[in-house]
Amino acid sequence: MIIKDIDNKEEWDNFFLFFDKRTFLNSWNWGEFRMNLGSKIWRKAVIKDGRIQALFLISKINSKKGSFLLLSHCPLSLCKESFKEAMEETISIAKKERVVFIRIAPIFNYEDILNDLGFKISPSSVFPVKSLELNLIPDEDAILSGMRKSTRYLIKKGLKDKSIKVLVSDDINDLDLFYNLQNKTAEKQGFKPFSHNYLKNEFETFLKDDQVRLILGYHDQKCIAAAFIIFWGGKAFYHHGASILSKVPVSYLVQWEVIREAKRRGCEKYNFWAIAPSDDPNHRWSGLTRFKKGFGGKEIEYSDTVDLPLSRRYLLTYWFDKLKG
Repeated sequence: MIIKDIDNKEEWDNFFLFFDKRTFLNSWNWGEFRMNLGSKIWRKAVIKDGRIQALFLISKINSKKGSFLLLSHCPLSLCKESFKEAMEETISIAKKERVVFIRIAPIFNYEDILNDLGFKISPSSVFPVKSLELNLIPDEDAILSGMRKSTRYLIKKGLKDKSIKVLVSDDINDLDLFYNLQNKTAEKQGFKPFSHNYLKNEFETFLKDDQVRLILGYHDQKCIAAAFIIFWGGKAFYHHGASILSKVPVSYLVQWEVIREAKRRGCEKYNFWAIAPSDDPNHRWSGLTRFKKGFGGKEIEYSDTVDLPLSRRYLLTYWFDKLKG
């Protein structure tokens, strides 16, 4: 097996179509986005007999807690051997770059390999360990019938309400609407919102290939619910969301329009992104999880995020992320 740099976008994206659990974090444009944020990246392949066995994107993140290498939902590998080769190459790069640690949020976790290499469970909770995917192949009536009764009722009720309007936008100027709504949501729910620069870079990067839309929900001409959706690899992904509590079902109409837009684009699945890892009613995502599950879908589990410490400074990172929760 040999390690090779990949510079062909089509070759990169097409490889991931072999994997049902693929996410937009595997996409070529996610690497472009990381570069636009100032990260140094590597796009690597493990090759055997002239054929790709594994692909992995490495991003070097410079932060106050120390620099580290990040692998998000990769390596995606056709075999255990190529996964190991990918991880050994990552460790080699990490030592050359003199980073504090390596963080990997894998889709598939070859636990024995990672343990042998010294990886430990990460205190980071940035990446979901569980998600929800809705099959979009059935027609709209069949998808509606598979939803929770109350969800289906609210969608039908909302469709009759003339005070509600839902728009699909590719206008960068509408990002300000989303950003302001996200900040209001974050203030009420107690989470740290993404910066305007982060959202703008992500939107512009994926927009170049027509892979992103804002779904904006209005009540009496005021935007009170919105979704930031990425379309890639035959799937739609609910990467960011924002809403204000309301007695009118605008949030439900926004999600219904996401489903309809995804079907128009030929997507086979809609990934609702993160849901709570358990049924704990006190979990901070429990309310959002109940909302998402109302639309139906199948739960998907990802592997735990793991870290490989490479410096004593990692201890500061560990406790910083642990306390941050």
